[in-house]
Amino acid sequence: MADVENNTKSSRDNDPDNLSTEDYNQIDPHILECFPPVRYPVDLYEFRESAGLLSRIYTAGEDVSGAQRERFRELSEDGDLFFSRKQISQYSATVATNIKMALKDPNLAWEEKSSILIGELKIRQDDLFDHPMPRELKALTQTLETLCSYLSRSPSHIMKIVQHIHADLSPPRRRVNASLMALAVYTKLHREDLHSKTLNAVALGFFLYDIGMTKISHLMLGRKQKLTPMEQRTMRGHPGKSDTILTRLSLIQPEIREPALQHHERLNGSGYPNKLKGNAISQLGRIVAVTDTYSAMITDTPQRRGFSTAEAAAELLNREELYDPVICRTLVRFLQTIPS
Repeated sequence: MADVENNTKSSRDNDPDNLSTEDYNQIDPHILECFPPVRYPVDLYEFRESAGLLSRIYTAGEDVSGAQRERFRELSEDGDLFFSRKQISQYSATVATNIKMALKDPNLAWEEKSSILIGELKIRQDDLFDHPMPRELKALTQTLETLCSYLSRSPSHIMKIVQHIHADLSPPRRRVNASLMALAVYTKLHREDLHSKTLNAVALGFFLYDIGMTKISHLMLGRKQKLTPMEQRTMRGHPGKSDTILTRLSLIQPEIREPALQHHERLNGSGYPNKLKGNAISQLGRIVAVTDTYSAMITDTPQRRGFSTAEAAAELLNREELYDPVICRTLVRFLQTIPS
């Protein structure tokens, strides 16, 4: 088993990290390209086969010369460039700049990949909601297509994403959490016939379902007092505003429009905007009705504290007249995988 040398005269006596190569990971050449050009975020180690040890050749934060970059690239191509697992958080933050590479990176556990992915999706979703323009739409679409391609091959990875959703239940995360929970439920329901092309459109619909809320005043949304009747009518108009934005972006596929228009419809016809009943509500609309409500329940608001996951699940299961029971039970099965 290889030793680690700190590349200093007193490395054996003074280096507390005198570790084996099991505590270090190789850096792929494609990953190295994600590193910033001037200063690297992690220490770099060279594996010297003749001595059977790792030797530190770069310290994080130092300026990197052109000659150094070339040498590091060559070492990486030969499989001789390593970093310490103690710096995995800095490494992950750097790899996150290229989501495709992050999902392929063997150095990252799926817990770490899930965290990177959720963070990137939140940024892209927020950007599009703030500026619903083609460039922002393309950025979100590309990130979702990367995720969907991965899920179509390995649907079980959605479990880790669901677990990471519940690591942050703050109000800024409510929208992306609801979108990802909807994608998780859909993936579970269609696990035998997942196709990337269909999944791409479905995922985009889930991530755009609430875009009309950007047209509602932040003062109204953040108010502790009960909304006036006029404000309630304004609030209930946001599905139509979503549809207007989607149409302007040429997003007219049913998989994209249905979640936006139907996530406030209820099985007994008591919802809005069209008071649809039962099977008149599409499956996608029924899925987002459940996950949007669930996400709202578990998120703290100015009016109240959020429910626990168990309380929210029980509430949904007890409202079969409003929410599709099959979808509710599918959601609950995901919740049962979350560590207590």
